[in-house]
Amino acid sequence: MAIVTAVKCINQACSLSEGMLAMMETFRQMVNDCLRIGLENNASTLKRLSKLCYPALAKYDIISYYKLNAISKAAGILSNRKQSIKRGYPTRTPYMKRALLISSYGFKVENGVLQVPLGDRRYFDILLNSYVKCILSDAAVIVRSFTLAANNTVSIVYSKEVTEIGCNTTAGVDRNLANVAYGNHDRVVMFDVSQAVRVAENTRSITRSFRRNDVRIRKMVTDKYGRRRRNRVSQLLHKVSKAIVQDAKERKAAIVFEDITFIRKLYQKGNYQGREYRGRMNSWSFFELKRQVEYKAAWEGVKVITLTKSKTRGTSQLCPRCGKRVQEAERDNPFYRRQLWCQDCRKWMDRDVVAAMNIARRGADVFQRPEGLAGEAMVQELGSVTPVILKVDASKLTLSCEPIS
Repeated sequence: MAIVTAVKCINQACSLSEGMLAMMETFRQMVNDCLRIGLENNASTLKRLSKLCYPALAKYDIISYYKLNAISKAAGILSNRKQSIKRGYPTRTPYMKRALLISSYGFKVENGVLQVPLGDRRYFDILLNSYVKCILSDAAVIVRSFTLAANNTVSIVYSKEVTEIGCNTTAGVDRNLANVAYGNHDRVVMFDVSQAVRVAENTRSITRSFRRNDVRIRKMVTDKYGRRRRNRVSQLLHKVSKAIVQDAKERKAAIVFEDITFIRKLYQKGNYQGREYRGRMNSWSFFELKRQVEYKAAWEGVKVITLTKSKTRGTSQLCPRCGKRVQEAERDNPFYRRQLWCQDCRKWMDRDVVAAMNIARRGADVFQRPEGLAGEAMVQELGSVTPVILKVDASKLTLSCEPIS
């Protein structure tokens, strides 16, 4: 079994002194100096940037821990900028506006207290809450770094060594605007996430009702409701992603995703679509679910596979049983809405269930390749047995069983 390093991050509120705020401002200035030097010398690697920037940071009265982390932070920003330019995306001149403090050296976590080094063997103590102490009390957990932000929050990055579980099957995830289908030919779970759509629509309705003739005030209020929407949607998707990872761990299944990053281009202005429709589709948080599943699956040792666009083409157009092309119901047919008809099987099937089953089957082909590891090989037959469909209310995680029609 392969052993991998899983990384997580945990946040909490904290109170910062004037001295810590001044140190955070110094760190911001050091990062900006490193960015300027890196742009002048076309340097983006950590090694070259360290040689160029470290002598220039001697004027700052701060311990060397933070100088090294400032150079590392700038190297990461410049490297991302370079990758964006290669891909053809326009970029701005990088500049850090907000004060923060990052360090992966010299700090301590003892007796529920994070000790931030100040120099001369002095520390600034941050009392951790009970939840953070419970997480970090695990003997297998290693604290890697911390980040102090100007909004009085501290983020602690920690990791542990995880043994990947042996996968016996695959389970596909089909992401849709109002639901998430997860499963394979044996069983499919339908998570209802329509509440996320309602939250986004309510947020748009509220922000459009603003009549204050002050751009600054409108931006502040819009940011407030935007954070509220993001938090509510993230919490809803957290329940779904947690249920998916736990089920995959119990069934020893690899989670399979399809690549739908191109979908934003389908709902751009000028595509002959209504404003309301474009706004509803562009508010779809499809990547957030994948992000949550990936880091939670890595923590539990569950393998995650992302298929390319070519490998997942036609997942909602082919029958998962016979492989023949299926037909969609007429648009004005309310009974068979989002249903597909297979002429050979003589059955109606939900298109989201069909997509999840096809994604799982194509994900199994990744393990059956000759270049794969011997322990990863598996055989997965087409679904000859009618799968059980489980309906789940994602907001409450209440589950009901419903056989396929």
